[in-house]
Amino acid sequence: MDSNLTPEQAAAAALAHLLAEHPQLGSITWSVGERPGVLTGRLVAETGHGEIIDDCAEVMGGTVARTSHYRDDDGHGVAQLVTSYRDVPVHVWATYLLPDSTGLTSTDLRQLLAGRPLGTLPMLPGGAL
Repeated sequence: MDSNLTPEQAAAAALAHLLAEHPQLGSITWSVGERPGVLTGRLVAETGHGEIIDDCAEVMGGTVARTSHYRDDDGHGVAQLVTSYRDVPVHVWATYLLPDSTGLTSTDLRQLLAGRPLGTLPMLPGGAL
């Protein structure tokens, strides 16, 4: 990186370079200046298990940390990566839904129930009730 750049300029230049070489990372919402000199990215995923953060780790290096949380049988996971890219600190994370004991996420249930006439029952996979 050019030593004459401010930390925010360096983060913006790193982001431009990252997305030019790896456009598949464009679905992440990136920001510069949220924390001085840090490139921050986030994604709230409707599907998957944060695989895009694994893609970030392949490009930028580092190890993805994963955590999960369940509340009332509704769960979500977080995949996050703290690393650096082109000498710029990077913090990127994704949240994603986790299946409940029936193997369904809340998005799955919403899709099963959407547009159903009142009083009808959906056929749940695996005999889940």
